[in-house]
Amino acid sequence: MNPDMGFAYHQLKKDDMYQINNSKSSCSLFMIEGEVCVNSGEYEGLRIMQGQMIFIPQNVEIRMQSTMESKCILLFWDRNVSVCDKLFLGSLPVSDKDMEADDLILPIRKNLMKVLDSIGTYLEAGLLCKHMHLLKQQEILLVLKGFYTKKELAAFFSTSTSIRQHFEKFVLENYKKVNSVKEFADLYYVSERSFSRKFHSCFGESPYKWMQKKKAERVLEMICDPELSFQQIAREFDFSSPSHLTAYCRRMYGMPPTLLREKSKK
Repeated sequence: MNPDMGFAYHQLKKDDMYQINNSKSSCSLFMIEGEVCVNSGEYEGLRIMQGQMIFIPQNVEIRMQSTMESKCILLFWDRNVSVCDKLFLGSLPVSDKDMEADDLILPIRKNLMKVLDSIGTYLEAGLLCKHMHLLKQQEILLVLKGFYTKKELAAFFSTSTSIRQHFEKFVLENYKKVNSVKEFADLYYVSERSFSRKFHSCFGESPYKWMQKKKAERVLEMICDPELSFQQIAREFDFSSPSHLTAYCRRMYGMPPTLLREKSKK
């Protein structure tokens, strides 16, 4: 099973062994009929039955054996998704605990099966236009958003590193632009509570504590630059005066800015 991006339809014979080549993208397996036994590095003997689906992250070696004559559709995800879909996937919570194997499998609900049936019809008719593949991928995301809960989808996509990386990238690119957790949450278009929960699951601590650490690192970095005056640094970080900066350095580093600068020179 070695397609590029998009959908692929497969009819499987009983007891046949298959290996999915997902070196170019992550993929999803939709079981239309029958049953397969899936083996990967982390999960062995995972049974995917008719009417079930599973997400497979990129570059995870997957072998499967059909336990009976079966039909399945594979979706090799194209990265060209809409801004709306990117925001939605980025908003999914990231679990900080190991998922059970059964949590990774979702049922194919009625509305999703209708979309998969239409995809199967197009593929059997040889309608292999890339535009069709992209449109149907967007339709699948629309159905997932409309008929599955965020909790279900968070479990389903939990093996994907892209969701976690998307949020981490957002944090690292924007933390210097905000002065509070509320501003950070507003920038991400979620509530402060949701943002804090997602942040803790990714970084292992509260956003406030993390932001305070980053601020201390940036203050120290600027203090170590001899070309910057302490007054400039105080203004940069909204300290009311250089004496306020001095008090901050004593609290965080146990010494005033002058000693920190001398120490950095040595």
